[in-house]
This record gives sequence, structure tokens and C-alpha cells, in this order.
Amino acid sequence: MSGILEIVLSKHATPEFKTWQTHGGLLFLRGPKCAGKTTMLSRISASEAESGALSLWATGWLNEYGSRFGVLQQILDQLDAADEYGERPNGAGPSSSLANRRQHSSDVTCESVYARLLQIAAKRPLLIVVDDINYVDDPSQLFLRYVARRLKGTRIRLAMAERTGCAVSYCDDLRTDILRLPYTSLVRLRPLGRKQIARSLTEHVPQFRASLPGSTANRMAGDLHDLTGGNLLLVDVLIRGWLTSADPKGKELTVDTAFHDCVRGMISDTDMPGMLRGAHAVAVLGDFASPPRLARLLGTDITGASRVFGALNDLGMLVGGCLRPEMRRALLQDESFTARGELHLRAAHLLYEDSAPLTQVVEHLTAVGRIGAPWDLPLVLGLVNQALKSGSTDMASGLLKLAKTSAVGPDERSAVEMLLLRTTWLTDPGLVASLLPTLGRAAGRGVLNATDLAFLVRAALWHGLTEFATKLMPLMREKSPQPPHPAEVGLAEALYNLWSGKPMNWATLELSASSDTDEPYGPGADVHSLLTGLRKIHDPANEGGRAQAMFWAEQVLQGIRVQSSALETLLFAYLVLERMGALPAARPWFAHLSEALEAHPSPLWTALLSVVQARISLELGDLGSAYRLIQKALARKPWHEWGAPIASIAALLVQTLTEMGRLEEAAEVLDRPVPSVAYQGWVGLKYANARGRYHLATGRLHAALADFESCRDMSASLRIDTPGLVDKTHLMAWRCGMAEAYLALGDVPGAREVLQQQLKQLPKEETSVHGATLRLLAKTTKDDAQRLSLLKTSADTLERHGSRLQLAYTLTDLAAAYRETSRLNLARTTSKRARRMAEQCEAGRLLDLVTTDAHGAGRDKHQACHHPELAELSSAERRVAVLAISGHTNREISGKLFITASTVEQHLTRIYRKLHVQHREDLLDKFSTVFMALEQSG
Repeated sequence: MSGILEIVLSKHATPEFKTWQTHGGLLFLRGPKCAGKTTMLSRISASEAESGALSLWATGWLNEYGSRFGVLQQILDQLDAADEYGERPNGAGPSSSLANRRQHSSDVTCESVYARLLQIAAKRPLLIVVDDINYVDDPSQLFLRYVARRLKGTRIRLAMAERTGCAVSYCDDLRTDILRLPYTSLVRLRPLGRKQIARSLTEHVPQFRASLPGSTANRMAGDLHDLTGGNLLLVDVLIRGWLTSADPKGKELTVDTAFHDCVRGMISDTDMPGMLRGAHAVAVLGDFASPPRLARLLGTDITGASRVFGALNDLGMLVGGCLRPEMRRALLQDESFTARGELHLRAAHLLYEDSAPLTQVVEHLTAVGRIGAPWDLPLVLGLVNQALKSGSTDMASGLLKLAKTSAVGPDERSAVEMLLLRTTWLTDPGLVASLLPTLGRAAGRGVLNATDLAFLVRAALWHGLTEFATKLMPLMREKSPQPPHPAEVGLAEALYNLWSGKPMNWATLELSASSDTDEPYGPGADVHSLLTGLRKIHDPANEGGRAQAMFWAEQVLQGIRVQSSALETLLFAYLVLERMGALPAARPWFAHLSEALEAHPSPLWTALLSVVQARISLELGDLGSAYRLIQKALARKPWHEWGAPIASIAALLVQTLTEMGRLEEAAEVLDRPVPSVAYQGWVGLKYANARGRYHLATGRLHAALADFESCRDMSASLRIDTPGLVDKTHLMAWRCGMAEAYLALGDVPGAREVLQQQLKQLPKEETSVHGATLRLLAKTTKDDAQRLSLLKTSADTLERHGSRLQLAYTLTDLAAAYRETSRLNLARTTSKRARRMAEQCEAGRLLDLVTTDAHGAGRDKHQACHHPELAELSSAERRVAVLAISGHTNREISGKLFITASTVEQHLTRIYRKLHVQHREDLLDKFSTVFMALEQSG
């Protein structure tokens, strides 16, 4: 027997129990079955037997309650067995064989049996144990009363146990009579407490006495109590499993199938009718279980439901009125629980009627995996609308997926699929891709109305399926032939024309004031505000009014509300500013929107704004911030949820990693799959450009040139198919990348031609692309003065626009140009500035270029022999010249050479005359490199 069973004795060493052990009399135990009363009686019986007492054991059974003298016969049978071993006392009463008693039960009297017990007790102590007195028959109860009243002064002890929580009990009167006796010791058995379990573990489990500290015992006792509620049988199961585990010194308890089987077994063993069904229902209700709700769920009265809760509480399975987690799991996983689906559906409806949290209702429906009675489609759609209004799009989409599998007929299925598309079109590209074809066929059958068709167009454009949208446009116009049109129809027209670059005749777009179909479904459904914003941006952008388009884009951006505005409003304002080269100027407004999300968080809005801010950071040269913002966007909205727009984000990430010098990570991003539609239009242009920049950085020049040629082809296609707003592809500067590839391959004329085309197509207003183009154009000219002029103009342009990364590239080239024209001091100063700026930008690739240029090209190629006039200088004059070129004043030179300041002036006068220069600046420009080289050589 496991030592843990000793808990019964150690836990119940109450004063009443000790009194009975010392003075005898009657011990009365009360408690549920799991409290260990039977085990305790067994231990008492064994203890008395060790001291020489004779123990007689009897048990009441529910199905034998009608058998007269049933319990008494069990006692007499044991007396007869003792007689066979020669223990029958002299002068016993009449024969008490089992056959005679069954034939002449009327001959068995309380007096005769009691007299026989006294004769035995005269020779040795006698213990009578009766378990489950709830089911003792009436004649046997009469005998127990008779004996109980006559225990005082005898060597007879009586121990009786009553099981509480029974549906049927016949011992009420017997219990009352017994408890009135003055020598009755009552012990109430209850589930074990944490301290009692810990004390018993320390006293009786060898591992805790030998190696494990007391804190471990307390922690395990707490875990045991949380799992079992102090139920002795369950505690024993867990401890046995822990003792027989592979690592008996481990600190974790394992709840296995034996534990769950024990839970189900105890509930099934309860004599209460419908107990198992009630327990299953309580498990289904979970944290929302209560007697009234259980009664409604099962269609029973409140009394029966309360009995179920009482029985579960007696078993220690409830905490806070609800089932403990492992108990609930055991019941829900019961293979015999065939009505699980039906109860979940009814529980969901019951909680819905009680206005319980929507998550609980959906949890029950999801557990079933289908929609069935008492639910129907309109009721489910009502739940969907509640979920959408509360912003729980994931919950709404889960409900709609269930409704889709349970829909009856193609029309009902199309209605559910349409609502599912409205809910998931921004969050689940895979599901959208599966819904669009079936909804397209439904549109062909004429099932969908104009508003549904308009939303199909909107979703198709978002995911880059322009051909699909083009096929839907005639069907939508056919469904809504005359104005006024529903707002969503007008929005579809505007978006289609905007994406296609076609002019939009806003005067003919007459919208209805309101419509039943305008009810918002899902995020970004404020169509009226979106139309207003698009109208402000669309016309000036297509008419070439750059300043006006930027003004309206910023105005629309300032009016965006993260809780109510449509997502396209943000995207189109961003696209206009990006294509106009004015994105950094709007940085404060995007930051303001990001701050607004702190009060009203939205993963989708957060992801989109993070991408926009990352693009701005990259343009400004803050590579570290750009990388962190991209990672934040992908954390809020994972890669697989973006659909076609992921190619734009991948391009942004590749370009950022490439400039940071993290080329292996950039290659990993390029290896990730993107949707095929991402290779079309603006998104494809960005992706090909970023891939070309990566190939340039890794020295794959021909691959880079192929990528930029793809950009050229896509750009030409965009200008033909979508003139107007999208005819701003020159601002992406893919031609700069192509020129760099040509220069690296040695094709200087080809690079010059591409750059001159770029300059012709740039707008009159300066942008950062101007600066980058001028920098590369400087590399194609041989004239030193012209090269320096182009680089200085490039630096000024980039500095005005705050493009620090491109400015650092220009400064690096300018330092090299100064070095080549023997302006060593300017070269050194400019190179230091370029390095400092590259470090601030975290531009690892540029830092490598700056270091290589400084060390590899830092030596002057003009030897002293090219300047024969240097031979006329004395050694003292040379030393003065070197210090002057290094930037020292006359006073500093005199201190270093230990000569007077007037002597320094005389030396400089002779130096200027011999070298044919007018002042110190000319000396610096013409001879700085030569003097420094002579100084370093010796």
C-alpha cells in the first residue's frame, strides 16, 4: 500500500478520533466517497486486528436495501466463520447458520445476537465496522441502534460511515439517533487542504524525506491541490504516477489518461440519476456554469441541477463554482460523450440569450465545427455583425467559415462567401484567392447585386488582379445603370480609374444619399470619405499639378482617422507623395497617425503605417530605423497575410539590408516566394529595382543590368497603359541603378545616355533623384572642374532634401575627386564627413567603400619629379610648407620649429615666389599631396 494512503489517518487525527481510540464507544464518519472513509475504516480494522481484536465488517448496498437482515447477515456470517476456527464462545444462543437464518429470519433477534457478541467480547476486544449506512435495511438498522445504546462498559466498539452527496439515503433517522448518544465521536471527512497534503508528503513519501527540500513539497502540494481539489483518490493517482515516472526526482506532475479515467470513474460511480450527463453539461458550460443555467441547458428543474453541483463539489472538482481545468478536460474528452455537439450548440444559444461575452458564444460554435439547431443563418450573421462592430474580424471570419460549410443552397453560400470576403479581404490573401473565382461565377449567374460587385472590384484591385476587376466592371455597370449610384459603386469606379490611370469624370458620379447596402462590413468601409479624398488627389495629380496634388495629399492625410477612415485613403495619399518625391515632408503627419494608434491599436493600421515610415526612413538615410519598422510591420501582419503588396515590402527590406551591408539576409528575403501578380505594375517595378541594387552590391553586374532592363520594360508598359499619375516612374531612379551597372561594366557612354534621359524626364522641382543623377553623371565626365561642379551641386541638392545616405555617397565621390586634383586637405575633411554620415546611417556597404577609397586611393600619384621647382626649396622651407598645408598658423609653426614668427613669414614669402603661387590656399590646392608624400617618405 502506498504511503500516501496514510494521509487519511494523519489528516483525520482529530480530538474526536483520539477520544474514541482511548475511551472506546462509537465512531461515526461522514464524507463523500472520495474522502477516504472506506480506507480509513480499513486502517482502523487492521490496527485493531494487530492488537488482538476481532473485526466484523459489513457494507450497505443500494440494490440490496430491500433484503431484510442484509447487513446483519454479513456480521453473522463472519461470526460463523470465526466459530469454524474454534472461537465460538460457550453457551451461545440458537444455531445461526446461514441456511437456518434465511429460512427462519424471525428467530434472529437483537437480544440473541447481542448476547453472542458479549460472549466474544469477554474473551477478546470486538470491532464492528459498517460502511455506507445510507443503504442499511430497516431490521439491520434496528440491530445497530440496539447495540449502539449498549456499548458503554463493554469491550465492543462500533465504527460506522455515511457517504454524503447521495441521491437516495435511508439512514436519516439512524444518524439522528446515533449522534444523540453521549459517547459518539463524529468525524467529518473533507477533501485535503494544501498544508495537510504537504505534511503528509513530507512524513510518508520517502523522496521528500530524503532528498527534496520542504519548499518543493509545499510547491507540489499546491499543484496537487489545484489539480485535484484535495480529492484523496486523485491525489493518490498523481503521486503514484510521479513515483513510478522515469525521473522520480522531477519537479513536475504529469496528468495522464489514468487521472482522467479516475475522474470519469468517480462521476459514473455516483448513484445520482443523470449525474454523468449533468457533469458533461457543466463541463460544456465551463466558466459560465451555474445551477439555473445548467437546468435550462438540460431542460430539468433547478433542484436536480443543484444536486449535480453539490455532488461535484463533494468530489472536490469545483473551484469558484466551476470545474477545475483538468476535470473539465477529462469530461470533454470522454469517448462516451456523444451529445457534445448538441450541448455546445445549445450552450452557445443559451449564452447568447444571456448576453454573455461574444467570445464565449463563438467558442462553443467553433467547438462544434458546424452550425445547427437552434442556430440558423440569420442568427449567425447577427453574431458576425456584432463581432465586426467590436473590431473582432478574426472572430467574424471564423463564424463565417462555419456558416459557409453549413450553408444550404448556392445563393445562401454566395451570401456567406460575400460577407466572408468583406471580412477577410485585407487579412487573408489565401482565402480571398479561393473566394474570388467562386464569387465571380456567382456574379456571372446574376446572384450578386451592384454593391457586392463593386466590393469584388475593390478587393481584386487591392490584390493586384486588374484583369479580374476589368471583367467585373461591365456587370457592375449593368446592375447599376442609372444614377444615383450606391456609394460602393462610385468607389469602385474611382478606384478602377485611379489604378488604371484613366481620367475620372467626377461630375457624372452621382451617389445616393444613403442606402441599406452602405452598412460597413469589416475594416476600411468609410466609402464617402474615401471618395472625397480620392477626388481631391486624383485630378491635380493627373493634370500635372505637382504642388496642388501634394497640398491635397497632405490635407487628406491630416484628416485620416485610424478608427473610421478607409485604408485606401492612407495608401493613395502615400503613393502620391512618394511619386511626387515629397514623402519626407509628410513625415510628421504619419508620425501623428502612429501616435493615434496607441489609444486605438489596430494590427493592420500599425503594419501599414510602419511600412510607410520605413520608406521615409530609408529615403532619409536612417537605415536602422527603417529595418526596425519593417520588422514591426511583419510582426503585426505576417508575410503570408499581405498578398501582392508583400513584394513592395520585400523590395524595401532588400534595399535596406543591402545598404546596411547585410547581404546574406537580403538574399534570404529574395528567396522567399511572392505572388505572381506582384511582378506587375508599380509593385513589380520596385521589386526588380531592389533586386538589381542587391546584384550591384554583390558584383553580379550582368544580373543587375537585366533587372534594370526589366524596370525599363515595365516602366514603358506603365506609361502606355496607365498614363497620368502613374507616369512618374522616373522618380524611382531605376535608371540610376542601370547607369551604375554600365559604369561598372566600363560602358561610360551607355551610362551617360541613361542619365541624360533621366534628367530630361525629371520635374522642374528639385528632388533627391536629381542629386543622385548628378553624382553618377559626374563619373562619366573627364573634366576635373566639371566633375567637381556636378558633385558639389549634387551634395547641395541632397542636403536640402535631407537625403543623408545619398549625400554620403556624393561626399565619398567628392573626396575622391579632391584627392585626384591634389586637394588633400579638402579630400581628408570631406572623407571624414562622409564616414561620419555613413556611420550615422548604419550604412555598412558605404562604410566599406569609404575605407577602401581612403586607404587605396589616398596616395598622391604626382611625384616630386613632376614639380622641378620643389628642388629650389631648402629643407627649412619644406618643413614650413608642410606645416602650413596641414593647417597650422604662423605662430604654431614658429613654436613647432623653434623659430620666430617673422622667420616663418620670410620662409613663406620665398616659398610663394619659388612655387609661383599667390597665397596659402593656392599652395594647399596645388602642392598639398606632393608635400605630404615627401613628408611621409622621409
